[in-house]
This record gives sequence, structure tokens and C-alpha cells, in this order.
Amino acid sequence: MYLFTRQARIVGPDAVKWASTIRDHVAKVTESEIQLWATTLSPGFGKVTWTSSWDDLGSLETSFAKLVVDAKYLALAAEGGPFINGGVDDMLYQSLYDGSGESGSVQLVSSIQAVCATGQIAMALANGVEIARRAESATGRPTMFLTNVTGNYGGVGWLSGYESLAAFEEANAKLNADADWLTFVDGATTCYAQDVGVTQSTLHVLIP
Repeated sequence: MYLFTRQARIVGPDAVKWASTIRDHVAKVTESEIQLWATTLSPGFGKVTWTSSWDDLGSLETSFAKLVVDAKYLALAAEGGPFINGGVDDMLYQSLYDGSGESGSVQLVSSIQAVCATGQIAMALANGVEIARRAESATGRPTMFLTNVTGNYGGVGWLSGYESLAAFEEANAKLNADADWLTFVDGATTCYAQDVGVTQSTLHVLIP
């Protein structure tokens, strides 16, 4: 499974309305689920992220082909100029572990990003899957592990969904109180780049 994201920093009172409108139209044209998330309680205030999941890249390519010839989409994209501060960044990820169990009604997503250390990709990917599984065991929350297809070479990430900020707080407390989890992570993370500027934790809230 592939995850495609498009991220921008938006400004102005009507920016969220525009972002939601273009989301809804893209979903209609591509006949796929498009979600819109706002960065919250994290670096990057004002950023929004459109996300979609794809079984294969051929399906993504077919959908993009529909958009580039859709007049309304092109008009909406052009309207977005005044609402976007800076550029727009696309990213493509591939899931190595989709997570297990029911996620419930996800309104908040926690993402953690890291980069594999030089010469440690095989170990980092194996540990990444195990970290996700152990997080699920400790918290009871499905956790996805992904690797970058574009962006930083060797980039990886973990995604977990929650019904609310309180649910995130509860899961985080369980992880911090689990001695086995902490011991494993201390040993497993040596295969990732030890750079605080690279390893980032971000929260995203769903925009209806």
C-alpha cells in the first residue's frame, strides 16, 4: 500500500474552506478517499496535509491523469494561490506494516519520522516493523510503519490514529510506563540517524 501526501502552509480566513473544497472535488474525480489534516500542537503551525491511499502506483497515475484534464480542479488549484504561503510539497510512502486491529473513528494522527543510518537500512527496516508491533502491544492502538519512496533517502515513519487528544495521552502514558518497550527502543534506534533535526514527532487533526 502507498500513501500519497500533499502539504502546504495556508493563510487567511477562507483558506480552510478552499482546502476542504478542493479535497472534496479531488475525491469525486478520482473516486477515492481524500483526507485533510491540520498540523496541531507541533512545529509547522498552519500546515495542512491532503492524504490518499493507493494499492499500487498505476492507480495513482490514472487518478492524476484525470485531474490534469479536469477544468474545475485546475480552476480550484489556481484559486489557491492567495491562500498558500510558500510552496507545496508532495511525498510518497510505501507501507511495510499496515498495523493490526481496529482503529476506530480516527480524529488525530501521531506521526514520527526518522532516517536510517548509513549502512543500517536492512536493520532499520526490520526494527521499524518490530517497533510498530511492540507499540501496538503496549497501547492497543494500530501502528503503521512506512518507508519513503520520495523525499529523504532512507526516511521512515510510524503512524498511529486516535479518537481524541485524551486517547493519544493515554497511549503515550502506556508507552512511557512500559519498561520492555523503552529497553527495546533504546537498543533498536541505534540504526537510525542520531540527529534531532531529522527525527520529528508531529500531531495532525482531521478537518471534516
